[in-house]
Amino acid sequence: MVKKLFLYIFIYTLLVGCDTLILNNDCESECFLDVEAPNLQIDNNGYYHMEWLEGYTQTFSTLDANTGSNEIVKVMWDSDSGINYSGYWVSSVNPASYTDNGVAHTVLSAWEEQIGDTLTVYARYQDECGVEYLDSIKVVIDNEVQN
Repeated sequence: MVKKLFLYIFIYTLLVGCDTLILNNDCESECFLDVEAPNLQIDNNGYYHMEWLEGYTQTFSTLDANTGSNEIVKVMWDSDSGINYSGYWVSSVNPASYTDNGVAHTVLSAWEEQIGDTLTVYARYQDECGVEYLDSIKVVIDNEVQN
């Protein structure tokens, strides 16, 4: 129940445009956040495809969040998917990372039971002006990626 509540709050926040959250009119900032999966194939619909590696417990890939900020900022990550492991909910992404040269990285993990699923991964951060930026990508977990 708490996980669903957090996800609903996160998605609601995702729907609020960054222009509505400006706290200081004297502060100038570019509204910028671009999440991508540079090691995964992307299809014509903008969905990334991650191939499940047979014989492994999990399959991993890295995700990038380009903030366009020169400051070190904390980027929060979440996913609408994960697994129940030993009675605990485990998300498909690490929950937070910090930028280096404007880019934050996280790890996306998939489990065998997610083959055929489409995961949505969300990222957000707040800049020095108090503006919140949000972005998301969709990742399909394939048993075999088609070229």
